[in-house]
Amino acid sequence: MAEKGNEIILVADPDLSVQSVLTKLFSDDHAVTCFSDSGSATQFLKDYPNTAIVFSCYHLPGCGGVAFLKQCEALAPQAARIMLTGESSKHAVKEALNLGHAFMYLEKSCQRNEILAAFEAALSHHRHLAKERAILERTLAGSVKMLIEMLSLFHPDAFRRTSAIRQQALKIAKQLGLKKTWELEMAVMLSPLGEAMLPTQILSKFRAARSLGEQEREILARAPQQTRDLLQNIPQLNRVSEYLFLSGRGYDGSGFPENGPIGQDIPLISRIIKLLTDLWYASPENGPDAAAFEALLINWRQYDPRLLDITKAVLLKELPHEPKSKFIQCHIRSLKPGDVLVDDVRTETSFELVLSGGHLLTPTTIRRLENFNKTAGVRQPLRVRRSKTAGSPLEKSA
Repeated sequence: MAEKGNEIILVADPDLSVQSVLTKLFSDDHAVTCFSDSGSATQFLKDYPNTAIVFSCYHLPGCGGVAFLKQCEALAPQAARIMLTGESSKHAVKEALNLGHAFMYLEKSCQRNEILAAFEAALSHHRHLAKERAILERTLAGSVKMLIEMLSLFHPDAFRRTSAIRQQALKIAKQLGLKKTWELEMAVMLSPLGEAMLPTQILSKFRAARSLGEQEREILARAPQQTRDLLQNIPQLNRVSEYLFLSGRGYDGSGFPENGPIGQDIPLISRIIKLLTDLWYASPENGPDAAAFEALLINWRQYDPRLLDITKAVLLKELPHEPKSKFIQCHIRSLKPGDVLVDDVRTETSFELVLSGGHLLTPTTIRRLENFNKTAGVRQPLRVRRSKTAGSPLEKSA
């Protein structure tokens, strides 16, 4: 038997004897969950995309076993899929392997040792895929961080919120019990991408809370689509691009895109980004307060009510306590990676914006400030918020 790893095993089969056998075989070392139809099993995979192995019968109530396995490939791409069936025709085998992309095909009359051997092979396959995915995620995360850092130099206003929202999103994910946060972090970091491509006059009016024309509002609302269009050619970011595409969708069905999902059908990551982005715009420079949440309640139907309650509890909990950072004034030579700018940084004479307030400083951005100071001069001293723990949060988490 494979070493204990607590991987999730999903069994989709209405035959209670099959559910019982597989549960007895694997539940000591793994989390086994059984369903009798494709609908409930599909919903489970949406909530647990890190599922390791999926057993499905050929005649699965609902959409059928082959179609279900095909859905599994998109919902849980690292899961090894095993088809269980009493069918022995070549047609059934071809469907399972060619259309359902099953890892293995087993007849229900197979012996215990055959099931165990198939399980061992499937688990090994899953762990190999998971390891490759982890390496890819680390590599891609580093590339995205570099991209965001470069873009933030040219579009400081658009990307100023990402560091704050990322930390907030991680706190909410912890409260929700989400162990895999890679897609959430990537989505937050890339969320301003479409906004950075918008005309500056529209963004200026929006940030100054000035009224927008109908055409301007439509252009602003379609920023998530621009983000998706940019990212959809990167296979590893397909799901992230979809989360961002739906990040402007209100829980009540309002917002972009029209005729999109409503309520719980909107992906959780999209709901989190929608809530935290709106909260950021409603908050003062030093972060969300009770008044910011009161402002969101004006359009409360646009937000997942449970998520709104959790966010309020998590983010306001720290307010009465001693802050974990302090405000200091310093010159550029004294800046440290991890410092957060309190105010906009501008050149000495032309008042050109160099970096926006709220920007998390990295070695690259500090060098940018040094270069600007040498050529155009930068107004100093700068006010920064410095964490009691050294180093940048972005540097610590690849």
